[in-house]
Amino acid sequence: MVSRRSCLYFWKKNRSMKTYFETTTAHRALFNLVLSLFIAFSVQHTASGQESGKSQHDYLLPSKGKSMIEFYSGIPYVALGQYGYGLSKRVSLGIIYGYTPFEKGYGLRLKAVIAQPSASFRINVKSPFIYYPGMKKDDGEPWVLAWPTLNGDLKLKNGARVWAGVGLIGAACVDYLFESGSHDGGDDPDGTTPKPPMEEEDMFSIFNTFQFGYSKPLSDKWSFIAEVAPVMEGLKLKSPNGFLDTAPIIVTLGLSCSF
Repeated sequence: MVSRRSCLYFWKKNRSMKTYFETTTAHRALFNLVLSLFIAFSVQHTASGQESGKSQHDYLLPSKGKSMIEFYSGIPYVALGQYGYGLSKRVSLGIIYGYTPFEKGYGLRLKAVIAQPSASFRINVKSPFIYYPGMKKDDGEPWVLAWPTLNGDLKLKNGARVWAGVGLIGAACVDYLFESGSHDGGDDPDGTTPKPPMEEEDMFSIFNTFQFGYSKPLSDKWSFIAEVAPVMEGLKLKSPNGFLDTAPIIVTLGLSCSF
């Protein structure tokens, strides 16, 4: 039988992310390298774009029947890739695969334009659903994360886009979602130290976000994307414990390419 004690153990290990980030210099080096490449790529293509005219690439969606690949780095993940397919002019569905400093995750992402009052303004939804198999070396259980967002997206005269919106983040242990039983704490994975009774907030958490972002077409096929999303508890930043205890913020820097 799958024990809830290892799920609690995962959440306790997740609270150590602050120490992990402070000591993982490789993560910082990779992040700085990716950021430098993004900036260099952006400057190069912006300069060429000024010579050939404005680029009209849409960072959000591929055209119907077309594909889009996206590459990201940021906080809390080190690397994230996505392949999306245009189901219609306003809807795409993609698959995600990426790594945080602790483990890998994969899942699906739905993106859709639900309203477009004018040629320069639209309202879109983005909703990733990610499954994390669990930290094998720490005997952690699988868990899932969903982050649906609603955004207002404005296209500027130079072809760039800015947006802002709200969202909800839900994270939960699979054991909590699909198995019944008491929330007993049990022992540590080594079977020595008794655990206190398990609290529901250790198994399932919901937070809200206020995100804002910017995209700039680099060519007719490529766009640069940047987004910042503070993770909130109501109108205040999330407390520094449990999920995302290193920094209560999600930062995304990346490139999208349509083909």
